[in-house]
Amino acid sequence: MPVAVRPARPDELAEVGELTLAAYAADGGMDRQNPYAATLLDAGARARDAVLLVAEDAGRLLGTVTYVRPGTPFAEVGGDGEAEVRMLAVDPGARGAGVGRLLSEDCVERARADGCRAVVLSSGSWMLAAHRLYGRLGFRRWPERDWSPRPEVSLLAFRLDL
Repeated sequence: MPVAVRPARPDELAEVGELTLAAYAADGGMDRQNPYAATLLDAGARARDAVLLVAEDAGRLLGTVTYVRPGTPFAEVGGDGEAEVRMLAVDPGARGAGVGRLLSEDCVERARADGCRAVVLSSGSWMLAAHRLYGRLGFRRWPERDWSPRPEVSLLAFRLDL
């Protein structure tokens, strides 16, 4: 059975939160004491206020992403007509199998269907594998929207015009 991307089910929210935190921890600098960990673990908020997607293969969750419509609570760097991709996370054991690409492409298709003119995202400066994926998908760096939620965290912005 191929990997399927679909909305997360309510009974999966705790697992999705743990998967998200584990993926961020694998990239370094993230643990349960980090102030952002609570946000990563709270998949319920993402499912309520955005579109929480998962990638699964034979019942195993391999990854997750949050698709954010313009002007909704999880929007960070997007403006009018710009959808956002947030909290892309792939199980460390499933990396390199195209899961991140599938989840990202689903978000791009949703943005097109919503009539958005672009898809934007922020990514930690240390998330080099994610940056390569975004480049392969056609996203370009958007330095004018780089930002820092805390002095020790540098987030790089990317944009894909649709």
